[in-house]
Amino acid sequence: METVFSLNTGTYTQPESAITINTTMATDRDVKLTNTIKPILTAEVHDSLVMFFTCTGFFATIVGIISNILVVVTYAQIGYSDTINISYSALGISDLSTSVIRCWGSLCYVFVVTNAHVPFDPTSIVVTTSFFPGQGFEKATAFLTAFIALERCLCVQFPLHVKRIVTKKITVTSIVIIFLFTLIPSNFIHMVFPFKWVFSPIENRTILAMVPLQTPLRYIIQRALLAYYGTFLHFTALIAVWICTVFLAVGLKRTAKIRKDNFKHSNAQQDKQRERHVIKTVFLLAVTYLACSTPTAATMLVPHFVPEFDTSRGLERISRVSHLLSGLMTQINSSGNLFIFIYMGSKFRETFFKLFGKKTP
Repeated sequence: METVFSLNTGTYTQPESAITINTTMATDRDVKLTNTIKPILTAEVHDSLVMFFTCTGFFATIVGIISNILVVVTYAQIGYSDTINISYSALGISDLSTSVIRCWGSLCYVFVVTNAHVPFDPTSIVVTTSFFPGQGFEKATAFLTAFIALERCLCVQFPLHVKRIVTKKITVTSIVIIFLFTLIPSNFIHMVFPFKWVFSPIENRTILAMVPLQTPLRYIIQRALLAYYGTFLHFTALIAVWICTVFLAVGLKRTAKIRKDNFKHSNAQQDKQRERHVIKTVFLLAVTYLACSTPTAATMLVPHFVPEFDTSRGLERISRVSHLLSGLMTQINSSGNLFIFIYMGSKFRETFFKLFGKKTP
């Protein structure tokens, strides 16, 4: 008696005496899907796209790791007297973690493309070691962005009371809560996608692979996590960022008008220009976040409407490419913090260049 486990990368067949890898699809459902759905991408185009997105994504993760380390170090030098610096540091830590996990995911696909003889199945273990943990940190970044936008919004709307509203204790507590409800659920995937040592007839050796449990609980947890990260958290954070950004822009415009009416000297004009600059920067952050998050949302939503997107040979190639593209866009968003902070903050820019013994340009 055998139990067959169908994955994107192949099928794991478990006899009573041992666990063996079989590269053929064995279920009737998979055979029917294979016959009815033809591959959208040819093998050559698929391999070229995988190589391109993998290499580009790997380069972006290296940039993200370096840039976010510099962000965290720079804000540590500036200090945490302002609550916004605590939030920016938390954002840097979240983006740094995202970059590290994405770097590992890119390496897994490099191992596949180069046929490296590693002691594990790369496209199998990447699901639980990169994809779901990456989703956790990506959503932490999203909610930290929303929290920062809310904090700035309160500064504009209630300038005289914001110090009592947003204290260091509230800031730290909010950040901890964000990390808890975005990271803890991703660990549930290990309950139904455990690692096992399996024998590969092709390589004639035993390797480590992710072998999903064939129980109803597996499908419940898998779809619940996809809905939680791909729909609920993603769109909640997205809407929150947009709402706070709109209120921030309105508040800044109103403040600029008041200052223009009350102050006629040159400093008033400078304040107005500075505030316009902040408005443009906030909108740039929001548009960048929206543009980079949309591909991820689409990739996460499609399996809910097209279940075969992740299970059939016909759509397997387009599914893998779309996941790589959405991961690349997310990584670009995580890698740009350093450049945005240098552009936005004079104090950050001054401290950053002091780290390298240079004067602020």
